[in-house]
Amino acid sequence: MATYSEQEKKQLHTISIVEIMAHYGKRLDHTRSGLYFSPFRDETNPSFHINEGKNSWYDYGTGEGGSLFDFVCKFAGISRGEVYDWLASFRHMVPESEYKAVIAPILQRPQHSSKIVIDSASHTFTKTKLIEYAASRAVSKEILEKYCEEVIYHVETVPDRQFFAIGFKNNSNGYVLRSSISKKCSCSDITTLDPSGQMTDKTTGDKVLVFEGFMDFLSWMTDVKQLTPGYDCCILNSVTNISKALPWIMQHTNIAAFMDNDQAGKDTLQKIMECAQETADHDICVYDMSRLYEGYNDLNEKLSDDLN
Repeated sequence: MATYSEQEKKQLHTISIVEIMAHYGKRLDHTRSGLYFSPFRDETNPSFHINEGKNSWYDYGTGEGGSLFDFVCKFAGISRGEVYDWLASFRHMVPESEYKAVIAPILQRPQHSSKIVIDSASHTFTKTKLIEYAASRAVSKEILEKYCEEVIYHVETVPDRQFFAIGFKNNSNGYVLRSSISKKCSCSDITTLDPSGQMTDKTTGDKVLVFEGFMDFLSWMTDVKQLTPGYDCCILNSVTNISKALPWIMQHTNIAAFMDNDQAGKDTLQKIMECAQETADHDICVYDMSRLYEGYNDLNEKLSDDLN
């Protein structure tokens, strides 16, 4: 490792996290509040906050965050002792003049609204491509039409172009939208159901099934045919919604959690377990259901594979 003067170190600290993301082809579109799409995973909703003034970051999907040094360690998979060498190499590849001339102007462009506007929604599915897509994800047409809607929508900035998708309603009356080519949502929230499958914000018993994504829930329903008697159901729709879900989930004493087998899923399961331990007014048992689909990324992937 090379030795750097304090002045050289100070210069290397001026390299921004956004600059690194841009050079390596990560998404730069972001909300006005500084939420970017995570450079560490694929996601449909931005959950990676960057404070450009402090050159710091926080990943709401995993609960990690920190300084430029912490970012480089995770991004490049190196130790803290190697960071200055990595930054020096980066600055050699990407001169500051290139950043100012090419990348900075892109970031300074006004962020246009990409609000999704729902034009229509129906429990009757007529689009063959959506039915076929659901079938490829181990979801029957019967379950699809019971819990989802065929949604026609457009993006606010392009009102004359419509799209269609499978829409799964959440507690904010928004939709998680899926098709074979698109993953979007009109607004982000959890979905909570009673044992009959009806949406509710109230709990009906002491048992709950918790799914990370709605495709996991739908394929589970296709497999078991009906909700387990006496069990409420919570679909996170994104691990970033776990903080919204925990107060509702913790009203139950038996929690069966179907989280993904990736790091974000494991971290979310850990948050559920920690919250259960901290709940003092009653004992809570949390069951890690990922053992049912060990070797697969998620429950839906396992059930889809079982069909083939």
